[in-house]
Amino acid sequence: MRTFAQLIFTIVLGFAAMSPAFADGGGGGMATGCRIPVGPFTLLFSAYQPQLTADAKYCTEIPGLGRTNLVIDYEAQEGSTSIGSKRKLDQQIKEMKLGVKLIREEDGKVLVEEPPKLFRSGIVETVANMDQPGVYELEVVLVDPNGKEMENHIELKVGSDSGEQLRTMIIAFVVLFAVFYLAYLSHAGFRQKVDALFGKAKDF
Repeated sequence: MRTFAQLIFTIVLGFAAMSPAFADGGGGGMATGCRIPVGPFTLLFSAYQPQLTADAKYCTEIPGLGRTNLVIDYEAQEGSTSIGSKRKLDQQIKEMKLGVKLIREEDGKVLVEEPPKLFRSGIVETVANMDQPGVYELEVVLVDPNGKEMENHIELKVGSDSGEQLRTMIIAFVVLFAVFYLAYLSHAGFRQKVDALFGKAKDF
């Protein structure tokens, strides 16, 4: 029985390890999010679904449904070493206000609406419950101290599951099997019951 359990565990673990979700630490997402140009500035956007794919990042293709963390930050031109116009942009963004809106295209429902606010921290985070598959529109607005607005829009395709749910189920099964196997090895009474159960199964 022990050899049989080890064999099953090895097969399942190997299958799960080959999946992008397991290999990437929880999801077949991009290594980084994506860039959104807004006027002369560049914002970085990432979508996370930690309940489904841990820390995997997505951009315009979000495979799962449900609670989704939306994170926007600013891509510094060259940090403290920047000069000239690049350094000026890095300084200007700290005085800008950033607003975010998320709209479901099918019915026009606004899921997120964050009015423009100071962007000095360099990052804005919000959460949306994208519980229906389809296309969503993310609108990002920058407002300068004089009230001038600059904006950009990107489409998010949600719910086009590329196997993430299957991978999540595989990982969950591996964890449960590991718990079962450890219990089998460490508890003689439980091991006897399992062996007896499989012994009866062989008679059928």
